[in-house]
Amino acid sequence: MKLDPRTKLFLAIVVNSVILSAPPVYSVLMFAVPAILLLFEKKWKFVLAFFSLYLAAVLGFEHLKTMDVGRVGTLAVSTMMIVSRMMPITIVLYYVMQTTKANEFMAGMSRMHVPNKVTIPLTVMIRFFPTVFDESRAIGNAMKMRGIRLFSLQTLKNPFAILEYRLIPLLVSITKIGDELSVAALTRALTPEAKRTCIVPIGFHVQDLVVFAYCIAVVVLFLLRPVS
Repeated sequence: MKLDPRTKLFLAIVVNSVILSAPPVYSVLMFAVPAILLLFEKKWKFVLAFFSLYLAAVLGFEHLKTMDVGRVGTLAVSTMMIVSRMMPITIVLYYVMQTTKANEFMAGMSRMHVPNKVTIPLTVMIRFFPTVFDESRAIGNAMKMRGIRLFSLQTLKNPFAILEYRLIPLLVSITKIGDELSVAALTRALTPEAKRTCIVPIGFHVQDLVVFAYCIAVVVLFLLRPVS
């Protein structure tokens, strides 16, 4: 179920636009697209966990938003509202970053005649965040081998130990990752002035047309909905 990078970009734009301004039912409709695509990528555990949390946040917010729940309850309802709005955006961005290679993304941007000044920072971002997540997972595994866990008695007694064991090594790794990505960009001649060629095959297929049609249909339904 491989999509063209331009289709993924269109999907991300539509999901962000609809979810931030539409009622929850449209959010659920748009949430289904990246969820199904991730199921094709065999990420069913991730989809199940995300969908369960998202559904709990939506139902909790719809049930409690008209009730007098006090200050603590208001904070909880606000959190549910933020989670219900942000999770579909998060899952579609996760899908885009996990399934899009840098050369495919640059080829798609080149087909749309997007300037390199815009393409290069976006490409570096696509490479940056997955690398940071992998590095954070590696740091967590290294700490577990030393008997240091995030929610252990040692860290509960000294919360600042989390900064020492997890955050500081991650910040050092992020600095190195940024330098390595900069060097990689220079070795590949990724500059705003250079015209880069790409041999990776991209193009629209049936699955791209299905995603385009579904997104357009949801947008049309949202625009034509009766306003109460």
